[in-house]
Amino acid sequence: MTAYISGGPMSLLRGFSVRQAPILRQSVRIGLVVGMSLLSGCVSYSPMEIDPFEEIRKLEQRSDRPLEVQASAPGGPAWLPIKTTIDLSDGLELSEANALALSFSPGIRATRNEMKVAGAQLIQAGLLTNPELFLGPRISSGGGDLVLPAGLSWELPLWGQGEAEKSLARSRLTLAEARVAAAELTALEQVRTSFIRISTLNKTVAALEAQLAGSERVLQWADTLKQAGEIDGVTSYLARLERDDARADLETLRLELASARRGLLETLGLLPGISLSIQLDPDPALMPPLSQASRRKMLLHPAIAGALNEYETAEATLRLAITSQYPAIRIGPEFESDKGEASLGAGAGIELPLFDQNQGGIAEAKQRREAAREKVSAALLKLSHDEASARSESRAKEAILQDYSTGALANALEAREALDLRLRAGQSNVLEVLAGLRSITRTRVRGLQLKQDSTIARFRAAVAGAAVLNDPSSNDSEKDKK
Repeated sequence: MTAYISGGPMSLLRGFSVRQAPILRQSVRIGLVVGMSLLSGCVSYSPMEIDPFEEIRKLEQRSDRPLEVQASAPGGPAWLPIKTTIDLSDGLELSEANALALSFSPGIRATRNEMKVAGAQLIQAGLLTNPELFLGPRISSGGGDLVLPAGLSWELPLWGQGEAEKSLARSRLTLAEARVAAAELTALEQVRTSFIRISTLNKTVAALEAQLAGSERVLQWADTLKQAGEIDGVTSYLARLERDDARADLETLRLELASARRGLLETLGLLPGISLSIQLDPDPALMPPLSQASRRKMLLHPAIAGALNEYETAEATLRLAITSQYPAIRIGPEFESDKGEASLGAGAGIELPLFDQNQGGIAEAKQRREAAREKVSAALLKLSHDEASARSESRAKEAILQDYSTGALANALEAREALDLRLRAGQSNVLEVLAGLRSITRTRVRGLQLKQDSTIARFRAAVAGAAVLNDPSSNDSEKDKK
């Protein structure tokens, strides 16, 4: 319910007035002046066309010349190295890949755009509402004369609503910043994981190429023996099958390597068709030892920061909803012209909260705040389990790798040397050589896979526990000491 209270004289004309035309002209004149003053500060719309070919050209420019990017790592250089000067002509290093991801990763750029929208919304928050202008004319109930009333009113910033709007906008901006930090950490984790996998795939390709070369030599040997009548067709068939299987496995692995490279380029925001060598020296698997689990460090994780900021946003939403239950008061001057006689007064409009005190909005905001509190608890629980699981997996796979390296892998190297000696002495047959080559290659590939899994598990544990991130409190303590 809205009540209007007006002050000032009020004219009720009697009889027809010949001054109707001047009143109409004056009304039109006032309307034009007000309209022009309102439109003078408006921003005009200017369309911005988009050309897909031009956008592709911009994507191509990211890799065809050296770049200087503004990127800072959220963690230490041992975990997350950053190199702001990027030159892809000599290959892509891990530090350059991290900088490219922070600059061009589609996921990061999307969350940064959302953050900019939240920043733009902060500009509008807390501003006074626009004044409301009313213009006549009206027809007198007495004699049909025209009366020109005009009123200007605006809502008073009462009950702390403006500050509540600004608080909500600031909370939304902080939440958007936390989501950007989460997207950055996810992209950096994907980059290092991709480098580790590509390194493992390269070494696995080398192992399968060695197996294929050995299978080719065995096949030539088997063909010579078959022509001499020393072996039958079955043995020759097995030798050829071993060669063909090794070739198929190698091509499958090369396809997987190409797919991993394309996935890395997509994370970096680069087109797939560029010719780019990936530098794997130093080995991306070289990382600092995993520190002890720390609850303080875990709280630095963007997932926790985002949940806490979401709760603060829910608090600000509830605060704004509570301010909406109070009456909205609008005041302003009023003007009236009657047969050339002008009168000036004041008016006030009050929205009486008799039927709607925003109880529904307040109740909804309270429930959303409780849901946000549950999200904080859920985020803490999930991240605790993720870190514990990753640490357990890392320890287990390191133990498996250690046992495999000192056992099967060491024995495979000895077996390869013994096989070479027996071949030179002519003490091995074709089937024994084929079985030996297959077992040795399988052991090497298994060792490479175990090392990859162990390294990735350790890095994921460091990310889940926020061990890779800088601790702002530590930096403040160092400054205080200095």
